[in-house]
Amino acid sequence: MLLKFIHDLKNDEKVQRAFSENPKKAMKQAGLSARQQSVFNSRNRQRILNAMLDELSQSPIIGTWVYPDINLLSIKPSSGSQGQTLQVTLTGQWFTVPMTANIENNTQKVPITIQSVTGAGEEKSQAAGSLVLPASLPTGPYTVRVTSDTKTSSTLSMGFTVKASSESKTPAGTKKAPASKTSGAKKTPTRGARGKTPKK
Repeated sequence: MLLKFIHDLKNDEKVQRAFSENPKKAMKQAGLSARQQSVFNSRNRQRILNAMLDELSQSPIIGTWVYPDINLLSIKPSSGSQGQTLQVTLTGQWFTVPMTANIENNTQKVPITIQSVTGAGEEKSQAAGSLVLPASLPTGPYTVRVTSDTKTSSTLSMGFTVKASSESKTPAGTKKAPASKTSGAKKTPTRGARGKTPKK
């Protein structure tokens, strides 16, 4: 109902006139529930969009094909080192609020904590998140996965690479210089009274 009402409000002059005269009555006549009226009156674009998408997903006729599946296109940065915490940006299509993300391989799964989503439900979407790579995480390629609020998912095979942590170089121990051979003091022959060296 909300989707149809918004469409009619945009294109039908009669609905526009009725809404301008008495918004509450116009919404009630359009069949909007109290919740839908509250969402529309909030003027919050994200809330309205989510309500419309929810309405579409529940439609037995059009919900299965009008509501597009989430689609992941890239992740930046696409690599990180063991023990590192990264701020990552996921780019794709039809992201949702909420949504989840992670990197994974056959034995490991590390979550990406989603902090914000822009362009939810749109053809160009982005999500910002935090990725904490454990110090013991095996190195190598990982698949990146995003999952929508309807549990549909999209992956980037080998889209992220975990690198070995850079080992801090331990300064080499200072080698002790070999002890210099100290020769004994040479005995200076005693000179005679006139400065001549006495004969042996």
